[in-house]
Amino acid sequence: CRGGRRMHSYVFALAGEGDAAEVLALYRSLIGTPGCTWDLDYPDGETVLRDIAEGSLYLLRQGDRIVSAAAAGQSDELAALDWRAKNPCDLARIGVLADCQRRGVGTRMLRSVVEAVRARGFDGIRILVARDNARALALYDKNGFCRGRAVRMFDLDFYCYERVF
Repeated sequence: CRGGRRMHSYVFALAGEGDAAEVLALYRSLIGTPGCTWDLDYPDGETVLRDIAEGSLYLLRQGDRIVSAAAAGQSDELAALDWRAKNPCDLARIGVLADCQRRGVGTRMLRSVVEAVRARGFDGIRILVARDNARALALYDKNGFCRGRAVRMFDLDFYCYERVF
């Protein structure tokens, strides 16, 4: 992704324990970027290891470097909100390295996650997107997600997004 070149040799796979430190470094590298709600407390190393143990942390690699990570799995954290899908998974903690942003990596990751969770039997994906995260809002809008109502959770303002398969 560096240097303005667009490379297409990406590999999509589940993360293993050996990937935890690099994923956490990716997440931490995004703290303070426009629209990012993360801080040093979240997501933390324990969250990354839990996602790996649950088989829900996906990676997009370019060569030996992780360029994107996303968690997608079973959770009841968002169940109290109104959703159309009957058996959705929750998408969370999707991040793309800064030097790979605006190059299609987020779309590639999102499409790969959709295929993976469909194969696991989910009938949709739901996610909260920070209302001031313009890039993330654009990503979900252009990739078939429907923007739902605005909610306030975790002391932050979000839009509910959903994609039903």
